[in-house]
Amino acid sequence: MPCTGIHAVPSGPIEFPELVYSFVICDEKVVMIDGGVANSIMDVSFLDKLDYLVITHLHVDHIGLIPDIVSTHKPKILVYEGYKKYLENPDKINKTARQILGELVDIYGEVKPINGDILEVKGGEEIKIGKDTMKIFYTPGHAKHHISVMIGDVLYTGDSAGGRYNGIPFPTTPPPLDLEKYISSLEFQISLKPRVVGLSHGGFTSSSHLLEHLEQIKNNEHVDIDLGGTQGEILRRHLEINYKGLEEARSKAVGNKGLSQKP
Repeated sequence: MPCTGIHAVPSGPIEFPELVYSFVICDEKVVMIDGGVANSIMDVSFLDKLDYLVITHLHVDHIGLIPDIVSTHKPKILVYEGYKKYLENPDKINKTARQILGELVDIYGEVKPINGDILEVKGGEEIKIGKDTMKIFYTPGHAKHHISVMIGDVLYTGDSAGGRYNGIPFPTTPPPLDLEKYISSLEFQISLKPRVVGLSHGGFTSSSHLLEHLEQIKNNEHVDIDLGGTQGEILRRHLEINYKGLEEARSKAVGNKGLSQKP
């Protein structure tokens, strides 16, 4: 039986499946957004086909399961222009992840080469998938190559608009972060006026999250989300890394302004 509706599918590591969500949109064409971590037991047994797999960005917690998904369903893979080569040879992806995430990579698993029908996009593309149209937007900041997706009135933001657990928004801003572009991308996505937002770290939530997160970033607010146990420790480590990225980006911005003010 063909799949119907939209689905937020936990695709995080076994220790914390809800750390990461992939999204499945079922129309005449079936779309998946992001592919979770390699050490996930994501259940997509309800899929009888998959036409498109959109990669919001090439970080290990978003693309680890893609080799298995491609092997089974052979979808068209959409990635930002110039980055196909890093899917086919993910050595740089894994090396960078080790430098930034450290031991968390052992929990997630490293990315294996991804081959298939890979299409590069730059933002602005519109693909008819049936009743709805999939719109691709370029949303840099979290990563230079980050894209977001809007289908109907639901916006899938990857890591360009933070995450949310226990009703609390938090930044997804590991180094290196371009804070100015992160804020600009966030403001742009607010202007799209989605009804619902799909967060890679949090699942579906109200669009009010976008403005909450923007104010959080602008006001330099820090949050502490205590989930307890192993899950709490994994999230704590992520927040530590993300706030480091924010502080480094703020320091860089202040330094650049200082230089620009010199005669």
